[in-house]
Amino acid sequence: MIRSSFRPAPIVLGALALFASTGVLAFDTERQQGGVTLHYQDASDAVPAAVRNRIIETFFKAYLPERRDFHPAAPARVNIVIDPAYDGIAYVGEKAKAATITINPAWLAKHPGDTDLVTHEAMHIVQGYPEYANARVPGWLVEGIADYARDRYGVANAAAGWALPTVIKEGQSFDTGYRVTGAFLKWSEAAHPGLVTTLDTALRSGRYTPQLWQQHTGHALPALWDAYAKAHPPE
Repeated sequence: MIRSSFRPAPIVLGALALFASTGVLAFDTERQQGGVTLHYQDASDAVPAAVRNRIIETFFKAYLPERRDFHPAAPARVNIVIDPAYDGIAYVGEKAKAATITINPAWLAKHPGDTDLVTHEAMHIVQGYPEYANARVPGWLVEGIADYARDRYGVANAAAGWALPTVIKEGQSFDTGYRVTGAFLKWSEAAHPGLVTTLDTALRSGRYTPQLWQQHTGHALPALWDAYAKAHPPE
């Protein structure tokens, strides 16, 4: 469920499906909503229409409020490319000078309900941090914020069997990343409103330091995790 008052405007359909010169049915479309243009490309028409439509719908429902709430200057043009040659799940890069979400259709074939993977990747576009996986922009925090956003803005996480964890497993900590860090951020944000926005802004401007946690919450990061762990004991 989206925790937002955002109500999407009607989607404007651009291009339609077309046949490639090889005879393989391709799908290529542009749609616009809320000042953002999405170019969706699936050269081999590998994703069924129903899943494709959910991907496009999810993108707008997630990206527009993510962009509004965290970084209104984030790209106004985004590509989604379905690439059978990619063997991961999804990632963000750049194609034709536009932020691009590349998705493996084999993953969607096995997990057709997991269209909120777009919500996670769309948040990476909103983040737009200048670096990744170093002291200034820790990878665990980048991915944790993206999963925090998936939980907050996701359209159908339950249908994919996706949720933030409610207990902590042995060996996990604040820097485990992804859902573990996302759950920690959700709890911390509830107790200290504005924390995630503060962290996100600092990461984007290259001003992030661990001391920000202390400044915003009154607790050093390890102490804040300890308080979270006490509230979420293992089963």
